[in-house]
Amino acid sequence: MSYSGYEILQFSLCEGWINNLYDSNNKPYVFVTIEEAIAELQSEFDDWRTEIEHGDRSKCDGYDINSFQIICNITGIIYGFNLLDGKVIISNKPTTN
Repeated sequence: MSYSGYEILQFSLCEGWINNLYDSNNKPYVFVTIEEAIAELQSEFDDWRTEIEHGDRSKCDGYDINSFQIICNITGIIYGFNLLDGKVIISNKPTTN
């Protein structure tokens, strides 16, 4: 798998911004398009919201959208996000490292 494409990064106090998604070969997962990466992030937030609604997860244990970003490995552009009515949307003018 090529590392060109888009990675979802999550902020960790110990490691900073890291990719926590791995493919079957234990390599960091890279999406071909930003739309695919956003769809994956949306799916995760939908699952977490459902878990909270069903009492399987505490609201305190919900994930903060601000702890996620997507980076384009080709250009270095970083996208931040907000949740608007449960939908993941780009929140900022994309920046670079």
